[in-house]
Amino acid sequence: MIFAPIFFAAASIASLKNLFILLTSYDMESRDRMGEQEDSADKLEKIYRSLFDMVIPDLDYYLRQIDCRDGCPVKTDGRGYMLAIHSGNLLEGYRIARGPNPFASICGMICGAPCEISCRRDRIDKTLTIRAQKRYLDEWFGLDKKAHVQSLEMSYARGSTNPKPNGLKIACVGAGVASLTVAHDLLRLGYAVDVYEMMRMPGGMLTYGVPTYRLKNEIAINECYAIEHLGANIIYNTKVGRDITLTELQQKYDAVFLGIGLWKSRDLPMEDFKAPDIIRGVEYLRVRCAEEQWKIGKHLIVVGGGNVAFDVARTSVRNDTESVTMVCLESRDEQTADEFEIEDGMEEGIKIITRVGPVSVERDSQGNICGLRVQKVARLFEHDGRFNPQFIPDSQFVIPCDSIALAVGQAMDMGLFDGWDKKGELKIDRGIIQTERGTGRTSVPGIYAGGDAAFGPALFITAIRHGQDTARTIDEDLRGTKPYMEFVGEFTELSPIRDKEYLRTSYSLPTNQPSDVRVNNQNMVENNYTDEEVHQQANRCLQCHVNPVFDGSLCIKCNGCVDVCPCNCLKQIPLSQANMDMDEGNIRAAVDHFYGIDSIEHTDDELDLIGTIMLKDEDVCIRCGLCAEKCPTQAVTMDAMNYSFRWIG
Repeated sequence: MIFAPIFFAAASIASLKNLFILLTSYDMESRDRMGEQEDSADKLEKIYRSLFDMVIPDLDYYLRQIDCRDGCPVKTDGRGYMLAIHSGNLLEGYRIARGPNPFASICGMICGAPCEISCRRDRIDKTLTIRAQKRYLDEWFGLDKKAHVQSLEMSYARGSTNPKPNGLKIACVGAGVASLTVAHDLLRLGYAVDVYEMMRMPGGMLTYGVPTYRLKNEIAINECYAIEHLGANIIYNTKVGRDITLTELQQKYDAVFLGIGLWKSRDLPMEDFKAPDIIRGVEYLRVRCAEEQWKIGKHLIVVGGGNVAFDVARTSVRNDTESVTMVCLESRDEQTADEFEIEDGMEEGIKIITRVGPVSVERDSQGNICGLRVQKVARLFEHDGRFNPQFIPDSQFVIPCDSIALAVGQAMDMGLFDGWDKKGELKIDRGIIQTERGTGRTSVPGIYAGGDAAFGPALFITAIRHGQDTARTIDEDLRGTKPYMEFVGEFTELSPIRDKEYLRTSYSLPTNQPSDVRVNNQNMVENNYTDEEVHQQANRCLQCHVNPVFDGSLCIKCNGCVDVCPCNCLKQIPLSQANMDMDEGNIRAAVDHFYGIDSIEHTDDELDLIGTIMLKDEDVCIRCGLCAEKCPTQAVTMDAMNYSFRWIG
């Protein structure tokens, strides 16, 4: 745990010793006499010494306190647009949501929301509904082509929507979010970008991997259209490796970006599961998500327990099955699927059998599938965390079915590299392209990669970040630019008195259609927030850009702020308990500068007489302002950190 320190004036050695005895008293419960306790405390103080790690707050520190922004791969300021929603400024809220993300609409619908995992409110009670509130803004602004074209002007990316051509040409392979983000960012800088897409629609897994009950294809296509409007030339029904080779692309373009995704299902290492009537989950979704037909049996078993497996299972519920059963190695707590996917699937009638592994496919005398033989799992992992399933002997049983679908992982289509004269130079690691993180560079100069094909299966928002990083790198490599983002922070003192309604408002997700209705619905089953609901949920934001600021010159060390804090996130310690070597020596330098001493030359007792440090645990601060309200000398104030930024270079 890392704390933020604030330095105070000279401390009372008596009060500090009492503090130490309070902290260590649990070690002395067996002592019968106070004198023995004091002797023991003195001995313990010599042997054991509390030492606190801390950092000196700077602008980057305060930016990182906005946990939702810090957790988002593209640094979307969820706090910013939630505050805008609550204040009624929806246009500003949409600008904040769209600025760093060319696919803000699809993220409002289906983002895995790492921002919600990072959210400080989740450490208090329940996280904020950041993704759903973005959807509200998206629908308010509009989801049609015209709205998405208008949103191009709101981008934070470098350049403009009408740049001067720079004469350089880029090829992107695949029209998924990684490739189209590369196109979006480079088109704004004057590049010409051609996108080679093997399918008839853009979007990659947005349109061919996400079921329509979660995301309407029209929304994804409209958002892709805006990038086409910006100047991207998408060449449809053209597969690299079949219709054109990477050798030809390298001859024609200044750089090539590979964003092809993972479009093949992984097989199980048993011959039974390689038969042509075994459904491959990714291929199945590719057909069904494009709203085309794939006839399956009435009783389906899906092998797998992740999100793709649930997409296959829930899609099949809407494909005229009578029963869908999922089998997976993991227990309920170990399943990798999102919790809402599991709950929604069970509501829709999907049966889940956990802790079993497939053994063989059972067939009748005509060779048709009639069941799946499975075996119970004893454990999945070794003591060192290595995946190594162990099965219970004599525990096999058969689950009746007439169709089986595999959804146990994804793989890259290696046909991309057919006919390429540098195929042997490209490093492949465990089935994905070995790619430098943060730049997108591969082992072949001029070839860049991003998204799932470069880093393995991940969220759409992560692939968008890959596209942004790679676009910046391509521009650096081809034009020698060195762009960086300049931040400016401004601190404004606020009233410490804050309406505590934000703490009383309970967590509430948007409602779903009833399960008996949505199983017959091929369109989106999650409802949007009402105006009242989104206003209430936006108010739950802790406002992590607001921080208590301490003025050590005014503090009288009454400890009132520490006592009143409902989260116990404040603590006063003597100087000797600070880890002076933290933060590359900046802690010691700050102590020496503030007190005008050379701390190395002082003993611990001398340091304790010189001053005190106030520590703040950022993990649990709820920005309630009670510390500032309680302070009798106004040594504590609540200050809002507002920031602006611009690209330089």
